[in-house]
Amino acid sequence: MLKTIDVVAAIIERDGSILLAQRPPHADQPGMWEFAGGKVESGESQAQALARELQEELGIVALPARYIASHRREVSGRLIHLHAWWVPHFSGTPTAHYHSQLRWCSPQEALTFNLAPADIPCWKPLSPKARLSFPANTVRPPSSFLVMTTGGL
Repeated sequence: MLKTIDVVAAIIERDGSILLAQRPPHADQPGMWEFAGGKVESGESQAQALARELQEELGIVALPARYIASHRREVSGRLIHLHAWWVPHFSGTPTAHYHSQLRWCSPQEALTFNLAPADIPCWKPLSPKARLSFPANTVRPPSSFLVMTTGGL
């Protein structure tokens, strides 16, 4: 049986662009691009883990606003259960403390990057074919999330 690891990822949005981070040479899947985040530690909620990881990796203070999606994928002999959260507001300037580099891009441009396989399903809600429903009592999603089509995912 594979070891399951809960991981959180941030869909950080600014002015319709999202932030991608390139994995460093010493990491698993070096050179691939991902959404910043990391492992959920014992006793942490997903939101707490993501806030901690964003402080450690990017040097920003952020509060995840909305859960987006989860996905399970086998990576390097482990089962990664990735939980994506929308982060529309943060303080500080994102700096690559862990990653090789950071890049702002449109959700559509993200597909031109060599994305880590576990992160690709988290991108789908951002894609032009996405159909998301945000209840009225939640934080309003960014404009890039509001692209609606008649097609399925």
